[in-house]
Amino acid sequence: MRGPGRGLRTLAAAALCGTAVGGLLAAAGGAQGPADLQAQADALRARNDALAAGSQNVLASLTAIESRLAQARAELASFRARSAKVRAQRREAMAELRIVRASLRLSQDALARRLQTLYEQGNTDVLAVILGAGSLDEALSAVETIDLAARQDEDLLDRARSSSRRLARLGSALAAKQRELDQLAAAKAAATASLVDARAERLRTIASIRTTRAANAGAIARLDARARTLASVPAAPPTPVVAPGAPSLPAGPASEGVRSLTVLATAYALPGTTASGRPVGWGVVAVDPSVIPLGSRLAIPGYGMGVAADTGGAITGARIDLWFPSLAQAHEWGSRTVTVTVYPN
Repeated sequence: MRGPGRGLRTLAAAALCGTAVGGLLAAAGGAQGPADLQAQADALRARNDALAAGSQNVLASLTAIESRLAQARAELASFRARSAKVRAQRREAMAELRIVRASLRLSQDALARRLQTLYEQGNTDVLAVILGAGSLDEALSAVETIDLAARQDEDLLDRARSSSRRLARLGSALAAKQRELDQLAAAKAAATASLVDARAERLRTIASIRTTRAANAGAIARLDARARTLASVPAAPPTPVVAPGAPSLPAGPASEGVRSLTVLATAYALPGTTASGRPVGWGVVAVDPSVIPLGSRLAIPGYGMGVAADTGGAITGARIDLWFPSLAQAHEWGSRTVTVTVYPN
């Protein structure tokens, strides 16, 4: 029995890859636009459709393996039963052969003793028996008795020898038959074990596909919700408005280490915690740490002061996320390009 083909191995690898991709997409930051998020959701839907088709193929293969496994197990049981029967017949033949050989030895011993007795009595010559008889009938009877005894002994020995040869041939034939059945049973046992392994592998593949599809479905739901939220936010308001309660920009000349940076700033109003475990709040800014070090203070036109205290999987390069306390304020900000001032911490 051969193991799963390349297609099944590829399908299993795709399932595992789908889990990683789904988790990565679900963790994507807010700097992506609605179209990007929707494209990711559609890609996951297409992956789930492919996994569903692949799962049907694996199920069909599993059904075929189950059928072949049942047949192999039945054939293995048949071979073992036939081997046990032949083994029992062989034992019976060997027992009968021992009895025949013992009988042959007894017949040979009896014949030897009889010949010894005739020799000791001096009646080994038929002519002497005839001459010693008192009458013709007695002489004929004596000769007939001698001939009959000789024929009986010879017949017994012939039958014993014939039975011994026949039983020996039967024992050899049964031994050969048993070896053949044992070899067939061993081959069928190996095929059965291979089918059991193939069945287990397909069951693992099916379980992996189901897990991946469930993870992808969750990621799709999160991406759709995020896309709907961002789609409802206008691209940019006509005039920047500072929300009430926003921190004010610092006044005075720039100090040493202060720099300006043009970034794409996207608003969001979701609850949660930052990458450092702190709760989100006004002034919490998600950044790419390789561009804006964590802990830096930021002066953001139209927003106020913020602190680089969070990160996101999609926030790379000159991108930042700004937290707002309400969805209306996030809608009003939308996603815009601004030049921020970065103050060292």
